[in-house]
Amino acid sequence: MSSSVPKVLILGHSFVKRLHCDLKAGFDARADSCFNLEGTATATLFGVGGRTVHKLRLHDLHVVRRLAPDVVILEIGTNDLSVLGPEVVGSSIEELVSSLLNDFAVSVIGVCHVIPRGDSFTHWAEFLQRAKILNNYVRVVLDPFPNVFCWSHKDFSSPHKDLYLADGVHVNPLGQYFLYRSYRGAILKASGLLRS
Repeated sequence: MSSSVPKVLILGHSFVKRLHCDLKAGFDARADSCFNLEGTATATLFGVGGRTVHKLRLHDLHVVRRLAPDVVILEIGTNDLSVLGPEVVGSSIEELVSSLLNDFAVSVIGVCHVIPRGDSFTHWAEFLQRAKILNNYVRVVLDPFPNVFCWSHKDFSSPHKDLYLADGVHVNPLGQYFLYRSYRGAILKASGLLRS
């Protein structure tokens, strides 16, 4: 660990970018931009809309290099599923995790499961099946890595929950709060792994 208070980077696509903006705007009184970590860790969010795993590796790893985080929480894979098979996406996530561990000396990595689309999304059922395959695949291929865990956003277990905007892709303010709370849980799990 590089400091007494671990540094956490939440890295990914538009979900991360939107939450970062909403936290800065004070979208919910219960949501704190420091994730109410009270000295347990410091968290930075960096997300870019439309990011795929490939584009993240090409364009965003400078953030990892600059911050030198102890923990990286990845919110990635969603945009890849529209053009690539789940196994291909899962393999690229495995390669990214390996690079973060070996090339950037990240101590703990959490890989978030892909959130299903809401049922207002045109092909939500097909996307749900692809997401389930990807999530299972990633769980299996990352299992051998020490200090790497998969994280499920449990509040998004069903595409029928009223947590989405009209596009069925992005989340509404309640969904945003649940996502915030889920990231906080992932940070706390990662912090526990750092201490073990």
